[in-house]
Amino acid sequence: MKGQVITILGPTASGKTALAVRLAKRLGSCVISGDAFQVYRGMDIGTAKVTPEEADGVPHYLVDCLDPRETYSAARFSELAGEIIRKENQAGRVPIIAGGTGLYIQGLLEGYTFLPRGEGRKSRWHQFYEAHGLEALREELLSRGKTEAELPVDPQRMIRMLEVLDLAPDAQAGKSSGLVYSGPVVGLTMDRAWLYERINRRVDLMMAAGLEDEVRRLLAEGVPADAQSMSGIGYKEMIPAVRGECTPAEAAEAIRKNTRHFAKRQLTWYRRMPYIRWFERTRGEPEEIWYHTIEQFVISQIKGEPNGRENEFTGHISE
Repeated sequence: MKGQVITILGPTASGKTALAVRLAKRLGSCVISGDAFQVYRGMDIGTAKVTPEEADGVPHYLVDCLDPRETYSAARFSELAGEIIRKENQAGRVPIIAGGTGLYIQGLLEGYTFLPRGEGRKSRWHQFYEAHGLEALREELLSRGKTEAELPVDPQRMIRMLEVLDLAPDAQAGKSSGLVYSGPVVGLTMDRAWLYERINRRVDLMMAAGLEDEVRRLLAEGVPADAQSMSGIGYKEMIPAVRGECTPAEAAEAIRKNTRHFAKRQLTWYRRMPYIRWFERTRGEPEEIWYHTIEQFVISQIKGEPNGRENEFTGHISE
């Protein structure tokens, strides 16, 4: 029998955390972070990590698990999240995945078989990168049908994407024959201008909360500037400010711009996941009503009731 999990997706700043906590409290469940950077300890502000107040007593997993010097991957996420789902299901609970890292979530839900770490193709693509550089990785991915909007920004993710393409090119194109877990997959979206306003406001709050000091502390503690953890948006832009190569205001503007671009790439990725049930929030609609509508849908799905016609993808974002 399939394991059961509730999945909440959406671009950054769309309200995933609040909905996940609300659902978890309603169902007596937990939240599994599907984010590629919230897993790192001490990286709280730049990852918009859930605070104790926001968590409101709900257990959160795959948060604060790794040292910032360690690497993380879709394969490791699938392994760790799969084990949590299994244990929660055995206890009679349905966990909730909340996150925006498309490859991680898609790989878990569609049951990708990832290549083992160590020798083999991983070594091949690392050698390719070392010999030819980042642009060669980019060209290789473009030659395999990827678009500029889909490409990761760091070489580790590019390498991993090439590994998955080597293994299962059709799966990467969203042609999965089925999901390995049952349960609703909910997508949150909203008007582009409103989403961008929320992103800009989030960056302002991060700066006010001390993002520059957080990056300065991480570097002082010996986290390499080229570590995978420091490639996340918010960190890679702030490093030059900490070094005096630009002003904090310039770094903040770069974070806003790159976060908007990231939101666009997230929505592009989600198009390959046709099983997402989208819920679009409109300006003026009370948050309580929006969340209640989604909550009722999720509960009906968990109980096995029909959900009616699927929503079409509506999250179009363009510059």
